[in-house]
Amino acid sequence: MKLNEIERHVNETVILSNQLTGYLTEKEVRFLSILPFINIKGEILEIGSFEGKSTIILAKSVKASGDAKIFACDPLLLISSTDPVVDNKEEISTLFQENLRKHGVSDVVKFHQMKSSELAESWTLPLRILWIDGDHTYQGALQDFQLFQDSLVSGAVVCFHDVLHGFDGPIRVFMESILLSGSFGDCGLCGSIGWGQFIGEFSPTKKQWRRKLSLYRKLSRLIPYYLGRRNGLNMSKIILNLFRSLVPHGDINPVRWMEERNDWHKTAMDRRG
Repeated sequence: MKLNEIERHVNETVILSNQLTGYLTEKEVRFLSILPFINIKGEILEIGSFEGKSTIILAKSVKASGDAKIFACDPLLLISSTDPVVDNKEEISTLFQENLRKHGVSDVVKFHQMKSSELAESWTLPLRILWIDGDHTYQGALQDFQLFQDSLVSGAVVCFHDVLHGFDGPIRVFMESILLSGSFGDCGLCGSIGWGQFIGEFSPTKKQWRRKLSLYRKLSRLIPYYLGRRNGLNMSKIILNLFRSLVPHGDINPVRWMEERNDWHKTAMDRRG
């Protein structure tokens, strides 16, 4: 697929996303829609599907890229304290499947209606994309990452949603397991999506470490406010919003970002011989 065709697909996906219910901004939609075009062998796994907005976006991009499928996992029970509050909880499973059919992606989504811990018991496939948007408690987000981190291939991209949206799980796990880890090189935020590229046997460069630690310091200012909110404390929203604004999380150029991920992977494979 040519670069101008990929750009057109990304723009079309943004338009489509406006027809879907869910919790993704336009910049986050652009980010997700480019992930399947990363030229690395392995599978795509989504943890946390809800009504299917991100599932459909990823599946549409899988079709456009010529890939076979994505995997998605969600018990659709909405029992976590961080799950959306809805009136039709018992209808979510039906609504999810109807949305997939309506948008023509049922054939490329291998859905597992179960907890991630249950899926992990039988999971043996290599992963190139791990999209974590499930239980937003610290224990939940950490478990989702740890269950599948050994399946990551070199060059894989791990993404956490809602790093900046007030839940302490995604931000803490992103900081501890991605930014402070020597197993991830390039990292960043696009909207509230925190992402990192797994580099396996290689080591982050000094430049990558500087960027990661700088981002870590800026995110660390938010932790007391997120923990305070969880514990019912009345924290200053003005200061919170100030600290959040200091965290770089702007829009990306999706095609350029994809090419950077592919370039790193090609260079790594050449170094490996």
